[in-house]
Amino acid sequence: PTTDLAIIRAWWSARSLLAARWLIEHGFDPDQPGCEFDVLRAQAAA
Repeated sequence: PTTDLAIIRAWWSARSLLAARWLIEHGFDPDQPGCEFDVLRAQAAA
């Protein structure tokens, strides 16, 4: 179960990084509350 959780967290981190790049390229701010950088911060704190 621990490995499964690590894989899921890694997938969400990768997804957030890719989404953040797209958001920035299209004029959006991924640092807004509840957006992609919040997901990355939550993963880093876990």
